[in-house]
Amino acid sequence: MIGRPSDLPAASPVEPFGEPLVDAATVAAYLAVDTATVYRLAQRAELPGIEIAPRVLRFRPADVRAYIDRRTRKARPAGRVKALLGGSS
Repeated sequence: MIGRPSDLPAASPVEPFGEPLVDAATVAAYLAVDTATVYRLAQRAELPGIEIAPRVLRFRPADVRAYIDRRTRKARPAGRVKALLGGSS
């Protein structure tokens, strides 16, 4: 039996838009840095921010993850792995 409309779960108000935007404090806590660092990264355009209103900045979670991916240092293969990949030892 199909329930009445009141029995059905309500759709999230942000669902059509995807992930909700987050504020600088949330990004700062996630990155374990000060909020001033987040604002500085946004000012330098290293971390894309969305100016909702004057002095109101929000961030897309996907942009924060992309920033982390760009900043992640990847070790070069060394030793036996390097030899297996065709590099000289």
